[in-house]
Amino acid sequence: MGCGKSTVGRGLAARYNCRFIDLDHYMEDKWAMSVSAIFARNGEEWFRNEECESLKEIVEEYKYLSSKNPYTLVLALGGGTVTHAPSADVVKEETCCVYLQCPKETLLERLVKNNSRRPLLAGKSEEEMSETIDNLMAARENIYKNCAEWVYDMRGKRMEGQMKEFAQRFGL
Repeated sequence: MGCGKSTVGRGLAARYNCRFIDLDHYMEDKWAMSVSAIFARNGEEWFRNEECESLKEIVEEYKYLSSKNPYTLVLALGGGTVTHAPSADVVKEETCCVYLQCPKETLLERLVKNNSRRPLLAGKSEEEMSETIDNLMAARENIYKNCAEWVYDMRGKRMEGQMKEFAQRFGL
C-alpha cells in the first residue's frame, strides 16, 4: 500500500512491451465500484475471496502466453492480497513475485496525500494512519518476504535506476 507497485509496474510493462494489470483496478472494473465501496458493502473476507478468484482468472489467462514468452504480464497486487492464504499460494506457485520494500516514512508521506481510495486508511488522521501503517507492516512483512522471489529495496531509487535493476535481475 503506497510503495509504488502500480507506478513501477506500469513503467516495467511500458519499457518491456508487456501488459500491465493492477489487481485493484481489475476488481473495480469487474464489480463496477471502488475497492473501498466493495469493502464497505461486502466486508474484507468477501473481498479477499473475490480478489483470489480474480487473481486466478488473470493467472490462467496468462499461463499460455507465458509459456511462449515468460514476461508477458506485469501484475500489481493489492497490499493485502497475499495476506489471504489461498492468494499467497497462487502468487508463490504461479508467478514471479517481487516485494517492493519501502520505508514507513515514505509510505506515510505518500498515503497522507492520497488515502481516499484505501479502505484501511480512509478517514484517518495522519497519526492514526501512522499507527495503521506500523500495524500493517508488522503483520505483513514476513508474509511479503515469504511470497517474494526478490525483495527490492525502494529506498532512494528513481524510475530509470529501478528499470535497469529489474532488467539485470530478470534478463530483460
